[in-house]
Amino acid sequence: MASIDFYIYIVIGLLGVAYPILLQVIARLDEKYSSEKIVELFEQEWESKAFPYSLYSSLTFIVIWSLKLPPVIRIDGLNYLIENSASILVGVNAILLVIFFFFFVWKILTYYTMTKFIPYLIQKHEEN
Repeated sequence: MASIDFYIYIVIGLLGVAYPILLQVIARLDEKYSSEKIVELFEQEWESKAFPYSLYSSLTFIVIWSLKLPPVIRIDGLNYLIENSASILVGVNAILLVIFFFFFVWKILTYYTMTKFIPYLIQKHEEN
């Protein structure tokens, strides 16, 4: 299978640069609105849960890939997929990580921008 270095660089970049900056922005929500309830509300959003979990799973799959374990089973016709399963998992999970990152950033922008946040709260209240 092709080199997965690109996917590993994406995960490292998001972990090392983007995630700490986003965490600072989330911490400033408390200061901006003078309410911890807003941060609690943000932490209940699926985007704020999905991004860290996909980051952890990406790191786990990178560790598994780096071990270069031999295949446990062999099935005729599926040997290529089985032999490259760790690389496939790293690639798919890195793509999901980027998608969740964009959703996460969009949710942060919604919470941080007052003109988007108030209509969002109203819509969320009407749904419940």
